[in-house]
Amino acid sequence: MASSQAAFSLRLIALFFGILSNQRISKQAIAKRVNAECVQFMRGAVFSFISNMAKFDKLRDDKLFEPFCRVLIQDSTVVSLPVHLASHFPGPANQTQRKMAALRIQTYYDLRGENFPYFEVSGFRRIDQAAAGDMLAIAKPGDLVLRDMGYFKIPILKNFVDCGIHFVSRLPYKVSILDPATLKPIDLLAELKRRGRYDQTVLIGAEHRFSVRLIAMPLPEQVVNERRRKTKNNRDTSRNPSKRHLEILAWNIFVTSVSESIWSSEAVEKVYRIRWRIEIIFKSWKSHLHLTATPTGSVYELETFIWAKLLHICLFQNLLGGMDLYYSKYRGTQASLLKTAPFFNCLLISLLGSICPVQISIEIIEQHLRVEKKKKPRYPDAIILLS
Repeated sequence: MASSQAAFSLRLIALFFGILSNQRISKQAIAKRVNAECVQFMRGAVFSFISNMAKFDKLRDDKLFEPFCRVLIQDSTVVSLPVHLASHFPGPANQTQRKMAALRIQTYYDLRGENFPYFEVSGFRRIDQAAAGDMLAIAKPGDLVLRDMGYFKIPILKNFVDCGIHFVSRLPYKVSILDPATLKPIDLLAELKRRGRYDQTVLIGAEHRFSVRLIAMPLPEQVVNERRRKTKNNRDTSRNPSKRHLEILAWNIFVTSVSESIWSSEAVEKVYRIRWRIEIIFKSWKSHLHLTATPTGSVYELETFIWAKLLHICLFQNLLGGMDLYYSKYRGTQASLLKTAPFFNCLLISLLGSICPVQISIEIIEQHLRVEKKKKPRYPDAIILLS
């Protein structure tokens, strides 16, 4: 219940357990129990729930995804932290050398099952590229992986193919592309200007060269202009775009191991658009499930809070999947993720009423709701002088 609230509070947790047990429990007693063992317990609870959820039938059965077991999206979200946690979770570096703290949650989302097979919590500085290979421990033969360019690593994609894992990924600008017959470089921009679109088998990579299907689809002018504006305004001076780079932004360019017999080029573009669902999920976490309302106490409090939130998120996603199934079957539409999130919090509060004892000790209520007396200042005379 505490994980559904906008702010982390030891007093709220003490109140919650006090009501359930009808005993007086202090926030100090809770604080003593929030330790390394507590963190491991919460982490274990998350993965125990995930393991049990994997036994249920798939909730969604989109015809586009019938050839695949799971459709896995890997992405990360960043949570800013109080500066005193910088030694445990170092944040981004800046020119002022001022200490900052932040953590990164690597999320693996199964689009077909509407669940999360895995989470990993790390420091902000373990970037997405460093986590690109982690998917090899999660994905299985027959799965499909949708990747953003932040995870693009040619050796990892080659490993996917070798393991029987399919993938779709955006293609970064400077990756070399070769003709599989002649082994000569392909001038993709010239080909796109000549053909308008592209769907061919090519070779990518130098040291880890392998064969992929490359698809390029033209974009609407409004989207192209926005892409170019963002690229020009990128604060990373090492990425100053060339004229050629700006021109090629007029196309969506993908590489995939999925053959043309399974998906047309239009289907690949449609599937990749679905990857943006993870962005909506992250928005719901932060806006409605209060992921960013981190505690200001110890690192154990923080980690316990994060894993409790992730368990809360797994429960919510299970509810959403059930509602999505109902809406698609009986209403011909989908459940709104952003509208379901606040409903889930209200549902938890209403369920609390059914498991609480009918009679609650007045001492328990008084303990947590009374106004605490402020401690007397250590040097009262100094305060008078300052005033």
